[in-house]
Parts: sequence; structure tokens; C-alpha cells
Amino acid sequence: MLVEKKCFSLDEFYFEEADVSIPVKIGYETYGTLNEEKDNAVMICHFFTGTSHVAGKYKENEPVPGWWDNLVGAGKAIDTDRYFVISSDVLSNINCYNPNVITTGPATINPVTGKEYGMYFPIFTIKDVVRLQRKLLDSLGIKKLKLVAGPSMGGLQSFMWGRFFPDDVEKIISVAATPMIRPFGIMVPNQLGIDSIMLDPDWRGGAYYDKKPPQRGLLLAFKNLLVATRTDKWAEENFGRKFADPEFKKYENPYRSFYGKFLVEKEIENIVLGRMQFFDANSYMYIAKANILYDLREGSETLEDALAKIKAKTLMIIDDSDLMFTRPQAEEAKKSIKDCQCFYYDSGNGHLSCIYETDYIEKAIRGFVE
Repeated sequence: MLVEKKCFSLDEFYFEEADVSIPVKIGYETYGTLNEEKDNAVMICHFFTGTSHVAGKYKENEPVPGWWDNLVGAGKAIDTDRYFVISSDVLSNINCYNPNVITTGPATINPVTGKEYGMYFPIFTIKDVVRLQRKLLDSLGIKKLKLVAGPSMGGLQSFMWGRFFPDDVEKIISVAATPMIRPFGIMVPNQLGIDSIMLDPDWRGGAYYDKKPPQRGLLLAFKNLLVATRTDKWAEENFGRKFADPEFKKYENPYRSFYGKFLVEKEIENIVLGRMQFFDANSYMYIAKANILYDLREGSETLEDALAKIKAKTLMIIDDSDLMFTRPQAEEAKKSIKDCQCFYYDSGNGHLSCIYETDYIEKAIRGFVE
């Protein structure tokens, strides 16, 4: 399936908590055909480091398709022969230097100053992200969604849809996410990532765009993110306690030098470095901040009050090896959502199984959608 990136823009978008309006652009992709009644639409929301490239390829010769290609497509769990599937890039997408990503964030030129927004970009929330998605759907003439689904931060967006647009969504699927960010989730990996970047001298208060960027801080932030989203089992089975360089030619002996490395250290760093070419440090900080601020409540509401306003039939899918979003959290939330079921599995590999090991969840998603 070949796809193309499209652009949605607004001359003015209001950021609720920041109380400011600026022009914005975001990219989006669609799969399948919108029917005449415009009532077969599905929204797929992406994860923390993801993009709107959910399925298919931009060119035939691309080696890797979109990140949920195993689940979205003709005859698949989310069947594009039946549904018109939409996915959009979030504000401040971390991959802002990827030519296939369209986003507005701190690396965007501020039309008032002619320079990058940097830390003058408004702090936004996941609710702002969803409100912008609602405006995208309005531009397409879509009033109601058959389904909103997504993994990790995409699951957080799904719950936000159900809470603040309860009449616009029939079903919700949240994979590897519950409708709450606990104190552990505030710190790991979000605030620790922000702190890592801010401690890098090259960050310069976010004003680094014409200078050397804070790559050391960004590297540390993403290493922390990767470790938090995996498990001891994953690390043991893949790396054990092997040295990065058994002959100590490229790396020194870890028992004799702080410059020595174990294989797990080297490989995690290589994984991160392989993706960092498109990343922006300030954009990371803004996305992490949006996750920290995630809250379905308004005013004096309890979380139970907020969850009770979700009308959509809801499915939570949780990996029992996930350190951030857990079975007890899901069971607690389930009590307050009118029509909610949970599906549990154990990959042993942690949070990221929601993206890389979709065989565990395909049947549950297919059954719920049908």
C-alpha cells in the first residue's frame, strides 16, 4: 500500500492552558476510502517517538512500512477495505527533521520574530493535540469516528477523545496505556529526559538552533526512555553481561576504565543514535511535558468522575511486563468506565511490545473492532 503525506494548517490555533493562539501545520495520512455518508472513519494516534506513518510505504523500495502495518490495511485487524483510517503528526513531533513529518513546534520559525520558537513555543497538553485532530476531521467533513486507537501516548490520546468528545467516538482501543499518569510516569522517562537535556551545556536555554545542539543530553534522554520501556528479561536475553568489545580494542576493559562498556550499554546507545538524526531536543522536552501534564479531569472532578463521562465502548490492552502502565491501573480505571473490557498478555519485553510485537494483540483488536 503506497501512501502520501498531506498537510493540514490553521491560521490560528488556540492553546488552552497557555492561553495563546498561533498558526499551526500538522501532517496526516489516510488509508482506505471515506464513504459517502462519511461515517466509516477511524483515527489512529501515534506514540511518543512515532509519526503519522502508521501503515504502507511512501515508495515501493522502502525497506520498512509504517509502524502498525501488521494491524492496519486491507483484510487486517483494522481493515482499510471497510474503514477510512486517519493518523496525524502531533504538535512538536520529535522527528521534526524527518522530511516526511509535518509539525509545528519549538524548531518551527516564529512568523513574528523570523527565528525558531525555541522555548517561546507554548506549552501544550494532550488535550490540545486531540482538539487539533478534531479540527482536522472537521475539515474532512467527518463528524463521528467508528474508532480511536493507539499505543502508549496514542492510547492516552484515545482516552482524551472519549472524555472530551464523548459523542464523537463509538469505540476506543488503548494499547499499553491507562487513563492516568502516575508519579512514576511523571519522573520516568519524562522528567528525567527533560532534566538530561537541560543539564547539557549545549542546550543554552533552548536557543541552540544556530549552534551545536545538545546531542549529549538528548542521547541520555532517549537512553533513559528506551530502558524504561524494556525489561530485565529483554536485556538479559539480548545482551547478558557480555563486554561490548571482548578484545578491548575499541572499548576499554570495564573493570579498569570508566570508558569501558558492556554490550547492553553499547547496543542501547547504537539503537538511539540510529534514530537521532531526525530528533530535536526541545521537541522532546515539549512532548515529555505534555505527557507529564496528562489529566482527564477538569476543575474539581475526580478521575472517577472524568472516566464516567466516556460513552465509547472501550478496550484496554496491557502487557503484564510493562513497567509504566500496569494491570492494577487498568483494573482501577475499568471500574469507572461504563463499557470497558481489558485484555492482558505477557511478552516479557515491556512497554514497546505494543509496537514491535503486535502478534500478541492482533486477535483482540480484530475481535473488538468487528
